[in-house]
Amino acid sequence: MDCPSEEQMIRMKLAELTNIISLDFDISKRQLTVFHLDNHNQIFQRLDNLKFDTSIIDSVSIDNFTATTDTTERDKKLLWQVLAINFLFFALEITAGFISNSMGLVADSLDMLADSIVYGLALFCSWRANDTKKNITKSAGYFQLTLAVFGLLK
Repeated sequence: MDCPSEEQMIRMKLAELTNIISLDFDISKRQLTVFHLDNHNQIFQRLDNLKFDTSIIDSVSIDNFTATTDTTERDKKLLWQVLAINFLFFALEITAGFISNSMGLVADSLDMLADSIVYGLALFCSWRANDTKKNITKSAGYFQLTLAVFGLLK
């Protein structure tokens, strides 16, 4: 996992499991800590199906655990910030790319645009039901594929 869109995929994959208390993502270290009840096999199988090179680092039993932190608002604020930064760099790079006649800058700006759209869709999904999230995630993937094909054609 190396970006918020992969975090969203993980959240959607685990959303139906009732034994999960809390998820703690550390994207920089590519680690997820799952606080759960019962056996972890079902959680591991779902994560392993995503093909993100899933492995268990440690498993510790904790008695009387209660999740007290809700990171939803913090995550939304972070997504807004990352969206703004990505979109700003998209605008700067595409302008500089056309001025300097550099397809490398234009292609990188399109990558920034794709990231911005994915972050925007992640924000949009945060207020939607799981079925809608799956459809929007699929659309984001098709959009990125379209941009990749466009980049190859130019």
